[in-house]
This record gives sequence, C-alpha cells and structure tokens, in this order.
Amino acid sequence: VVHFIGGVFVGTVPKLAYKKLIEQLVSKGRVVVVATPVGALTGMDHYKAAYEAAFRFTSACTALKGELGEGVFDADDYPTIGVAHSLGCKVQLLLGSIADARDAAGRPRAANVHLAFNNFDAKKSIPVLDELRQATQGLSAAAPVLEQISAAADGLRNSEAFKDLLGGKDAQKAFDFLDTVKDISKAAAENARGGVAEEFSPSPEDTLRLITEEYPVSRNLCVKFISDDIDQSVALCTVLRDKFTGPAGSGGRLDLKRLGGSHVTPNTPDINVDEFRGNLGAAGAAFPGFEDLSREKAEEVLEQLDALTDTVVAFILEEAARDAGPRSRTRLPA
Repeated sequence: VVHFIGGVFVGTVPKLAYKKLIEQLVSKGRVVVVATPVGALTGMDHYKAAYEAAFRFTSACTALKGELGEGVFDADDYPTIGVAHSLGCKVQLLLGSIADARDAAGRPRAANVHLAFNNFDAKKSIPVLDELRQATQGLSAAAPVLEQISAAADGLRNSEAFKDLLGGKDAQKAFDFLDTVKDISKAAAENARGGVAEEFSPSPEDTLRLITEEYPVSRNLCVKFISDDIDQSVALCTVLRDKFTGPAGSGGRLDLKRLGGSHVTPNTPDINVDEFRGNLGAAGAAFPGFEDLSREKAEEVLEQLDALTDTVVAFILEEAARDAGPRSRTRLPA
C-alpha cells in the first residue's frame, strides 16, 4: 500500500495534479495507491498538514476495506510505503517523526520515497512567502465566487449540448480544472483565518532536529531532478545517513537517485503524443510549466516521468518483498 502526499497547493488535489504518476505506479507496481488530499498544504502549519495526512490515510484505508471487503483488501495485511513530492516530503517526514501522527496513520512504514524534497525557511525566502500570502488571500477572497461557478458547472456536467460544443474530453478537462481551483480556494480560505504566519511551522531547523531525534523509518529513497534549483535532497540525505546508514548509524537503506527532469516532473499531465498539437487545452492551466510544449518536449517529459516511476516502483517492490512476511494473507484480483 502506497501513501502518496503531494506538494504545496497541488497536494490538495492529488488525483488531478499527479494523475499520470499515480496511474503508472499502479500499473507498473501492482500496488494500491492512497493519495490523500491535504488542505493544510496551502498554509504555513505543517504540523497540521501531517496530522491531516495521517487521519485521511486511515479513513481512506478503512473506506477501501469496507468497499472491497475484508477478504479482498485490508491495508493491515500489506506493507505501507510512503511516497511524497516537494513540500509533501516534509509532511511525510513529520508524520513519521511525531508519535501521535504515526498512531493516527494506523500502521508503521516499511520505507519512504522522497521526490524533490525541500524545506524552505520562510524568513530567508521572502518571495516565496509573499507569493504564498498573496495567493492565499486571493484564493480565499475568491472562494465564494468559485463555489458559484462550480455549482453552475455541476449543472452542465450532464448536458449533452455542452459536451457537443467542447467535445467530451475537453469538457471533462474543463470540469476537472474548475474542481481543482474550487478545492484549492476552499483550503486556502480555511488556512487564511488569522492571517498568514511569518514562518513555517516547524521551521527548517526544527524539522531536521525532529528527523534526527524521532524519525523511525530507516529505509529511504531520495530522488533529485537534474534541472531542479529548489531541491534539498542532499541535505536530507546527510541527516538520514548520519542517523541510519553512516558509520555511527543504526542501520537501514538510503538511496539517492539523480534523474532527468525538473521539480514539476511528478506533475507531468496525461499527454497523448500521437494526438498532441502543442496545446494541453483546459488542462494546461492546471499544470504550470506544461502550458506550451513542442511535440519533442512532450515526448521528453513523458520519458522522464517513465524513468521516475521505474525507479520508484523498483524500490517499492524490493522493500515490500523484504517487509511482507507471513502477514500478507490476502491478494487483490489481477
């Protein structure tokens, strides 16, 4: 079972923002992916985000067990491996480092995967803080209007005339985009109450201290993309090595992989290269960095995503096999 946590803003809508990545993990790895939306990723309180991710994961596993039946799926019968992206990596690390959050998640982690980890200091990253404050305030103010637009869109969902006007696929992309903006704005409105703090909580220093003192997951994969200027995977690896795999460590596994791509490679949208005409249409607005692609670039980003999922799946399967043991009494249907 893979628990997926996305990055800032896009982590509130992982089903859309990481659709292609999640589908490849499922198809290549034959794994169950539980992608938890985390509204607190639009705010500054990352403790809150960790607890939210933990509770949502437990709730989703319980719901899935009820839907499929205990004889078909029970998350307790499988190893749990975390996969997170960007700021979601910090949330994943906090979830593991805080005892109450670990308990809320309901089951221990066999291993974790950290894609393009970053751990910004808001005081030293004023542009990031200003952008977050402006975006949060703007989305919060727009939330009521976006709710009205979304309600109107719901009324058009089953309209054949609207689908005929845009085409079925483009109409669905437009609806998905509206839902994305609505969900992010609602989360931003919730987190904007009381204003935007001047520093992330916990601070980068406190985050690394918590990892050093409390983080229990000794088997980790860190992925650093070659064209990523905001990645801090090496700093994370230094802490994990000292704690687990270095000469004075307690033992474990630590892999650092450098792959082609950028910070948004995990957000690569679903592109049909055979039908590609250099425009993603309505979906392009939901994926900054992918709005204007040539056919050659589209093929390149898909190849980079493919290499990423190959790397992650190989690690997941190795760690799942190592941790499975006798408890795996059920199997999902092929």
